[in-house]
Amino acid sequence: MAEAAGALPSPLWAELTRDEIAAAAEVGALVVIPVGATEQHAGHLPTGTDTRTASEVAVRAARLSRCPVLVAPAVPVAFSPHHGAWPGTLTLQLGTLRALLDDLTGSIARAGFARQLLVNGHGGNRGPLMAIAAEFVTCGRAVGVVDYFAPAMKEAMALLQGDARGVTHAGEVETALMLALSAPEAQARIAARAAGLAPRFRGAQVAARGEANPIVAAGAWWPSIYGAGDVGYSGDPAAATLETGTRLLDLYAERLADFFAEFAAADLAVGGMPARG
Repeated sequence: MAEAAGALPSPLWAELTRDEIAAAAEVGALVVIPVGATEQHAGHLPTGTDTRTASEVAVRAARLSRCPVLVAPAVPVAFSPHHGAWPGTLTLQLGTLRALLDDLTGSIARAGFARQLLVNGHGGNRGPLMAIAAEFVTCGRAVGVVDYFAPAMKEAMALLQGDARGVTHAGEVETALMLALSAPEAQARIAARAAGLAPRFRGAQVAARGEANPIVAAGAWWPSIYGAGDVGYSGDPAAATLETGTRLLDLYAERLADFFAEFAAADLAVGGMPARG
């Protein structure tokens, strides 16, 4: 843990007093905001998987970072319309998500924090968050975006055991992480429900297997729709193990902690849009 971060009793915004948060702003702490999702994760993982994983990795990284970091309360519902055919999925409209993040990051900026980072845990959020952050930055508010797993991507892939690699929806990575983050009873339920699930290839994974996929081949994009008749996952959840999940948690936290310090120190351009009259 960084010395500056260690001066605070907790890296969690919600656990600090107003004076402790003011002190964190004075030393230039980076504020990170986990942005997850509440959506179906097939029959073996809870709907809050994306929020739990993004939050846990962000907090562990904050404790390890060599710069002071505060973790704001997570955003548990974001952009998940492509999972809307299944019970359990909650989603926001794009305008609602933008307004929520505008209010949240604006509050943090007014508290004296110069730089913020959205730590994303859901693939469907990526496009919306990048566009929203770009608008904030050009209007003068320094807000970046990173997927919690991105800084360790190459190293993490070497730890996987299944046939369908990648950070997929309810696949090996997310299943392994939830095994590591769950109590023994929940671990047993997840493992039992994931056992026997066949690898599910979609999108870029299909292209990697050599099958025709003109969308991916053209560099184009189409959303991954998980309709009512879909299995509700992609990847290879049956290959997940507690050991893999534990190693992934450590690796993701370590690499994200490094990125926190790099992002906090980076020379980044902010502004560019004329002030509104």
